[in-house]
Formats: sequence, structure tokens, C-alpha cells
Amino acid sequence: YEELERKYWKNITFIAPLYGADVCGTVTDDTCDIWNIGRLGSILDYVNQDYGIEISGVNTAYLYFGSWKTTFAWHTEDMDLHSINYLHFGESKFWYGIPPRFMRRFERLAEG
Repeated sequence: YEELERKYWKNITFIAPLYGADVCGTVTDDTCDIWNIGRLGSILDYVNQDYGIEISGVNTAYLYFGSWKTTFAWHTEDMDLHSINYLHFGESKFWYGIPPRFMRRFERLAEG
């Protein structure tokens, strides 16, 4: 994997990847109760039920589409909430995580 990762970072700027982010919806049928990201159920459902507030991507599902060399920016999830991701199709992904205690060090590194 080290060779693949090296090639990725070396060639990322030559050909732009195709990417689509923050598309409301899910590919799971509404009648499906198992593995339906749009119907997992959490306390955030009450925000929508009680107050009619829909927070796209927080208490509703989002779809992301990407091709080879697609990169999603380092970030902290909205309101520091957890994130659930499900790969519907394609090769497995590489995820990098920075423990919260090293966040400031990583930000300084990214700033150069």
C-alpha cells in the first residue's frame, strides 16, 4: 500500500478527480429497514419531528461520489458529531484520523 499511497500523492495534481459532495438522499429503498442510512434513528430525529428542523447531512443522509484520487478535506464533523459512512461500490477507502489531542499540531503542520 505504501507504493500506491506514494503514487497518489505524487500524481494528485496532474489529473483532477471527479467528485460530488453533499447530495441529499440515499441509494437504499425506503421500504428497507436494514442498513438504511436514511433511517438509522437517533436522538437527532426529534429535532425534525418536534421542531420541523431538517439539518441536511446531520439528521438526513448525504451521498458522496468520487473517482480515483478523490480526496475529502480533513475536517471536524458538524457540531463535533460522529459520522457513519457506507461504501456502496468500488475499492475500499483509506481513512486517516487525527486524535483530538493532536489537532492543533496537525493544523500547524498543514499551515506549513
